[in-house]
Amino acid sequence: MKREFLFVAAVVFSSQLQAQDTTATRSLDDVIVTATRFQQKQSSTGKVVSVIDQATLQRNAGKTLTEIINYQTGVFINGANNNLGTNQDLYFRGAGTGNTLILIDGVPVGDPSQINNSFDLNNIAVGQVERIEVLKGAQSTLWGSDAVAGVINIITKKSGKKRISPAAMLSYGSYNTVRGNAGVNGTIEKFSYVLGYNFTSSKGFSSAYDSTGTKNFDDDKFTQSNVQANLGYQISNRFSAKGSYNFSTYKAAVDATAFKDDRDNVVDNKNSIAAFELLYSTAKLKLHAIQTFVKSERVYTDDSASVGGFAKYAKGNYNGNTAITDVFGNILLHNKLSLVSGIQYLTQKTSQDYLSISAFGPFKTALGDSAKANNFSVYNSLLLTDLAGFNVEAGFRYNRHSIYGSNTTFTFNPSYNIDENTRIFVNISSAYKVPSLYQLYSEYANKDLKPETTNNYELGVQAFSNNKRNTFRVVGFKRDIKNLIIFYTSPSFVSRYINRDEQHDYGFELESTIAIGKKGNWTSNFTYVDGEGVNNNVKVKNLYRRPNFTLNSVLTLEPVKGFTLMPSFRFVGTRLKGQYDAGPAQMPQYYNIDCYLGYAFTRYLRGFVDVRNMTNQQYFDVVGYNSRKFNLMTGVSFSF
Repeated sequence: MKREFLFVAAVVFSSQLQAQDTTATRSLDDVIVTATRFQQKQSSTGKVVSVIDQATLQRNAGKTLTEIINYQTGVFINGANNNLGTNQDLYFRGAGTGNTLILIDGVPVGDPSQINNSFDLNNIAVGQVERIEVLKGAQSTLWGSDAVAGVINIITKKSGKKRISPAAMLSYGSYNTVRGNAGVNGTIEKFSYVLGYNFTSSKGFSSAYDSTGTKNFDDDKFTQSNVQANLGYQISNRFSAKGSYNFSTYKAAVDATAFKDDRDNVVDNKNSIAAFELLYSTAKLKLHAIQTFVKSERVYTDDSASVGGFAKYAKGNYNGNTAITDVFGNILLHNKLSLVSGIQYLTQKTSQDYLSISAFGPFKTALGDSAKANNFSVYNSLLLTDLAGFNVEAGFRYNRHSIYGSNTTFTFNPSYNIDENTRIFVNISSAYKVPSLYQLYSEYANKDLKPETTNNYELGVQAFSNNKRNTFRVVGFKRDIKNLIIFYTSPSFVSRYINRDEQHDYGFELESTIAIGKKGNWTSNFTYVDGEGVNNNVKVKNLYRRPNFTLNSVLTLEPVKGFTLMPSFRFVGTRLKGQYDAGPAQMPQYYNIDCYLGYAFTRYLRGFVDVRNMTNQQYFDVVGYNSRKFNLMTGVSFSF
């Protein structure tokens, strides 16, 4: 099967030229901010960056954020096509959950109440987002802990130049799913604003899979609301201030375990992100001072009498708080030389408690007030651009952690423009991930855990045609991790978190875009990834739930003015089942065929139909949990 699949992949890529990713990207002249922390044309960096622009997000209005990101090269979100509100594990280039740093408007939003300090992407609605930048490889020099495999920067809606610009969207589809959003933005003299509201409601389907087909599992409902406010004021020619607030709340019914229904198990989730920024700007200097507060709260309530299990009632409260102070400057030292220099102070704490009641009485566990940590960082990155075709970024970061002490990371990223359309690049960088507060203070805690440290290597070439519409990129990567943190159960059935000696992952990516006259384009990507852990010189295959092969291909056409046709294909290869999952060791491959149809009735009004899993495939990202079979969304959007 692998031989046949590689042949298909070779056919797909044999005649194509460059670039980003399946859902879409534009040219290498997109202006990006995530790679270097200042605005920069993508063509002037040797880092591997992809952009999901606003046009692509609009063409995917019927999807969730994780479904859209799941089409990006190197990304596999386990559970992106499961019932709304279920846990979704993000694996980037084969790295484990929590090794990809999520940013909202350039601010890290890791949740200290989660096992791996990861961010729940269920909290973000597509209607809140202006664009998404996906940056690959170790990025801890500029972005700190958790940026091991890469960074995903979700950039929220920005104000337009008009005084008032309203917009709205309403859609309905399978599982009685309703999605809607309404917002307004604009600029009035020195004041700019964005206000928005997003809503989702779905009857859903059973999260757990009924393997017998006779147990009448109930549907698991989901409701969500998101409120967004971004405000800005131009104080003077050089000074400006911005404030933002994003609040999300959702309620989801969840099942007991794989293959097991539960009619009264509910999670209530709340997340808020508040940020304030002062910016001083001249022709050669931009100085940013940003203060951010992130607060999360999850409450699990299970009156399990419907199941008849051991506990008759259970409730868990999980709260996380993060405060980040970040002061950094972008300094133009020369027309070809710039410097990013900054300091960051981050504090995190969590409170968690669990109560269950059974015939034997109550059982309680809790984390004490000591579940907290802080980190101070100093970072610098020097960027030389277009010196006889050479570009070089070099930087380092010093970290002082309240528990682990000091460590440093570095970046060295040279690239060379062979001609105006072709570039080769190398990236040698390091990263780190500190143990989460849960791994340090829960019932499975191990206070002797060491931070994971990573060395990352990339080599690639990217090219595009003279008109920038045909693009191609190939990248090989290798990631070496020391002190990998894993969950371990001893022969005496004692479980806790420990450090494994080493982890070695490697793979390659192919990305391409082909222009189809003036009618559209065909974008595709292919990812291969493999890896193994090493402990006491014993090697183990451990990329659980992560496929070796993924292939995404999207055809975007406008055969007549105003009409968009976008069929897409996604293939996910075989993968090891989860370490504690039921069933055979290897999970089978699967594919999805989707098709989007959009029509612009007027300049301001557009309708769409988004049909997914057209062949009604039954497949499982997690053994014992359902994925969506044939489903669709249809809706209308308005913007002025």
